[in-house]
Amino acid sequence: MLFLVVLLYALFGFTFTLGKIVLYYATPFFVVSTRMIIGGLLLGAYLWWYHKVRSLPERGIIWWLLAQFIFFNICGFYGPRSWALQYLTTSKAALLMNLSPFFTALLAYWFLKEKISGYKALGLIIGFSGMIPVAISPGTAEENMWGSFGYFSVPEIVFIIAVASLSYSMIVMQKLVKHHSVSPLLVNALSMLYGGMIMGVVSYSAHEKMVFGDPVLFALVIGLQVIVSNILCSNLQAFLLRSYSTTFLAFASFISPLCASIYGYLLFGEEIRWHFFASFFIVILGLSIFYFDDIKNGKLQHELQKP
Repeated sequence: MLFLVVLLYALFGFTFTLGKIVLYYATPFFVVSTRMIIGGLLLGAYLWWYHKVRSLPERGIIWWLLAQFIFFNICGFYGPRSWALQYLTTSKAALLMNLSPFFTALLAYWFLKEKISGYKALGLIIGFSGMIPVAISPGTAEENMWGSFGYFSVPEIVFIIAVASLSYSMIVMQKLVKHHSVSPLLVNALSMLYGGMIMGVVSYSAHEKMVFGDPVLFALVIGLQVIVSNILCSNLQAFLLRSYSTTFLAFASFISPLCASIYGYLLFGEEIRWHFFASFFIVILGLSIFYFDDIKNGKLQHELQKP
């Protein structure tokens, strides 16, 4: 079963590679729009056919939360992430994604009044400090042409904001699923469909050239993205949640940037500098301290013993 955990995050790492490859054939917002509309239609068809979903939520509060989820998850995360991936290496992008648990804890403290223990606070500080080596590492020529604020380049800042947006969208998702009993599949289907449409409008308004490479290769990569991310990763993660805790799966997410760096080296010839490994191990230390309470209480050890 642990092999499936490794496979899950190896696939998550590969989604960054696919996200960078598809940008060789189309513009970022159009890519997001196309992928989300396809994913939303497929998921909607699945809900219609297998789960007999024939109606949409009626309460206004649900649509208000759903609107927030669409804005922060699709428009606030996938859009900026796709734009930033044009200029960042896949290993750096995947490493920055590991800030998500820390952002989620801070936002949960602010919006849900969840307590942050001393260990979690220390883990937050160390985790964020792990971005320092990445910040001082020399960026690509494409990344540097956008300038910087302090030590962080503009693409890095955009990507970090996208990660924070994703973290807030997870809090909104929790409210929808836990407090209003809305199916997460329905939330994802509606958010992908409507969010994809919105990103299509953004793409048109930004006068993007849309597909500028081989349309056949673009379609193949988009199809592979949908299969790997929207189908394999989503379903495998849901399957693993039956046997492993969310804490353990979040802790295991450090595998993704390591895999992404290998893919980037093999496929794009991306150089792996010492800055990456320094940030990688500092973030892992921060995550370990962040989840220390769970480790101390034997939660992670218990999960490791499951078949």
